[in-house]
Amino acid sequence: MRCEVCGAEIRGTAYKIVIDGAELIACRRCAMRNPSAVKGYLPSPAPRPRRLPMPRRPSRRRYYSVVEEVVDDYAERIREARERMGLTREVLAAMVGEKVSTIRRIESGKLAPTIDLARKLERVLKIKLVEVYDESEELGYSEEEGEEFELTLGDIVEFRE
Repeated sequence: MRCEVCGAEIRGTAYKIVIDGAELIACRRCAMRNPSAVKGYLPSPAPRPRRLPMPRRPSRRRYYSVVEEVVDDYAERIREARERMGLTREVLAAMVGEKVSTIRRIESGKLAPTIDLARKLERVLKIKLVEVYDESEELGYSEEEGEEFELTLGDIVEFRE
């Protein structure tokens, strides 16, 4: 059993504490930091017979996040597509619901369009302005230490003495 505050393995008695309304299982050290938060203790589990650990591959959790970005050469693409379609800046601005000055600044490269505006421009001008790609991240395994880790409250919270 691990302490939900600092992440250390609990040997002996585990304490039930309440921090800001959340009930947590904590080690003796974390429980004694704030004795008024202790609401009881959990009896230590009966010792289990030790088995030799089986060698296994470390588990890896992969988290995906989708990232959308406007292409770098958005100004050239927008201006060329507008001219190819024979539209003026005023007409394009009216079609996407923006000011003419905004379209002028975007075409000159002084203002990057938001993702929403880039989507509107894509639809009107029939061009590609937004790139979508997956940004993945592997969590749960530390190659230096060769062991798994679990994120605990103590990794996030800063304690005030």
